[in-house]
Amino acid sequence: MAGKRGDRTALENEIQPILKAYRQRVLAEFPEGSSLHSTLPRLTPLPGATPDAVTANAIYNATEVRAEVNWTESTDAGLASYQVRGVAGGEYEEEDEGILATIPAGAARVFLTDFALGTPGNAVSFKVYVITNTGHERGSNAVTVTRPG
Repeated sequence: MAGKRGDRTALENEIQPILKAYRQRVLAEFPEGSSLHSTLPRLTPLPGATPDAVTANAIYNATEVRAEVNWTESTDAGLASYQVRGVAGGEYEEEDEGILATIPAGAARVFLTDFALGTPGNAVSFKVYVITNTGHERGSNAVTVTRPG
């Protein structure tokens, strides 16, 4: 792996043991319920299963002048939320994805955005992730929207 992505991956691998040691130290030294203890993020998901993926669809909504992403409902009992993630361009690269929205379970399964569509001819690709209460996730199929020229 070369370039910036390789640098990022190398840094992540280097700091993972440091973050783990920090997390263990905070849990040991601060009382349960303290702000440091209760807001400490997990480094790995809790035990549990990876959810099934949903099926995503997307269109360019000319009336809204935005992309419209929608998806099927997850049947996972531990569903916490959905995350819509996007990448500028016509190919979905997970290394480049950014979180565009977090949609709570039970909310309407539609998301409108003009992300990366500021100029006619631009394309953006999306995935919808099912996020469980234990932190497990699975992404949908990738879908691409191109703003008409």
